[in-house]
Amino acid sequence: MRETVKDLTTRSWEGHVMGTEARLLVVTVDPEAGDEALVRASEDLEATEQALSRFRGDSELSRLNRSGTAVAGERLLIAFREAIRAYEWSGGLLDPRVIVPLERFGYRGGIPDGDVGEVEPVEPLVSVGMAAWVRESGEISLPPGVRLDLAGVGKALGIGWAAAHLAGHVGVLVDVGGDIVALGTDEQGESWRAAVVHDEHAVGLFAGSPLAIATSTKARRAWFAAGRKAHHLIDPRTGAPANDEISSATVAAPSILEADQAAKLLIIEGIAALERLDERCRAVVTYRQGRTEVLS
Repeated sequence: MRETVKDLTTRSWEGHVMGTEARLLVVTVDPEAGDEALVRASEDLEATEQALSRFRGDSELSRLNRSGTAVAGERLLIAFREAIRAYEWSGGLLDPRVIVPLERFGYRGGIPDGDVGEVEPVEPLVSVGMAAWVRESGEISLPPGVRLDLAGVGKALGIGWAAAHLAGHVGVLVDVGGDIVALGTDEQGESWRAAVVHDEHAVGLFAGSPLAIATSTKARRAWFAAGRKAHHLIDPRTGAPANDEISSATVAAPSILEADQAAKLLIIEGIAALERLDERCRAVVTYRQGRTEVLS
């Protein structure tokens, strides 16, 4: 794809990574350099998936989950430390130990087809001190039975790392599954504009530069268990899918990590999560009854 206005060119890449669709754009005066940057950024997204996917048996995270102990590579170590920070910041509500509850609800290799039937009784996740699981050497040692899901943190970090490869051009856009980092301007010299879409309906708009936007929703990665709707966002207080009043949350924040964590926390904790958010965060939430509200 190539669109030219005056001496600016928009170069793009599209693909499938981290279980979703991804799109990269650079607005540049140097098309060759832009194309090279897109290659590096797309390869970096693949490297992040290779390190942090729980669905790839050969990923570094999967090997850690199987063995319980590993000297972590840079990506895994950063991701786990960020997951610990999010766990502590959220009062334990953003818990990376959700694989066992997810599997009890039928979410293993992918989204279940149809109704998975009755679910074994679930239990809350007990509060722990995860920082002790990481040594200064970079070795991670998980307690027996513990496995980690770093999908949210990993995607947010991957978006940021990919954007770093594109930085320096007139404009940059990284969109992975609707989570976005945008820098600079588009080809017309305008700030980036990103629609907020909940359940296939446009319910808001964020505009500006830079932008870091993430959405969390019960509508995607959803299925049924014994006739009741289930989804992938586990509330550690119950060990079951979150059941608060917010069904979708989109947050614009100073960083993509903050946006991702804030959006998830709004789903799990509800409006009470606002007390934890940075005052610079802006949020659009849709309640299960269908009402949409702008929060700031």
